[in-house]
Amino acid sequence: MNNGSLREAPCVAGSQSLVALQYTGFFSPQNITAMGEVVRLFLENHEGSAKVRRRLFSSFVEIAQNILRYSQDSLALPHQEQLYRFGSVCLRYDAGKYTLESTNLVDHDACDRLRDNLESLRVMSSEEIKQAYRHGLRAESPAWSKGANIGLLTLARDVSEPLEYDLRPLEAGEFSAFWLKATICHD
Repeated sequence: MNNGSLREAPCVAGSQSLVALQYTGFFSPQNITAMGEVVRLFLENHEGSAKVRRRLFSSFVEIAQNILRYSQDSLALPHQEQLYRFGSVCLRYDAGKYTLESTNLVDHDACDRLRDNLESLRVMSSEEIKQAYRHGLRAESPAWSKGANIGLLTLARDVSEPLEYDLRPLEAGEFSAFWLKATICHD
């Protein structure tokens, strides 16, 4: 999906937006945990629905872990058998909707997989997404996957509107910028 302009940094908030978290930098398990605590506290103080809080927190974790596992660029920092990857994430509330946005770099092979997966998810019904999620839990992970390969399914299951995305090749290099947006509303 090409929405006309790739967000170079997530979270371009309007004047009525309440930004709960905005981070650009290297992602590590430790700072994902710290950001998760900020998200949890924000939701405890601003969101009454336990179901919405669970969906938002789950979506935040998936997006942050995807950056840590799959972001590709020459800036990755090696640390004890793991690479800290660069990206951006934002959580904001505006006009009755929570929006999670992320941006990171991916290689061209990942672009094709992401585009295929996201386009498929965008046209699936809620029931089809749930069935695909259950199937994904039982299936073998593809060789390229660094997890159970159900992260995008988890996001698609939890969002209120179809996932939005954009993939924009960088002029110099072998990478594309990947922007992802997940919107969660009250049911």
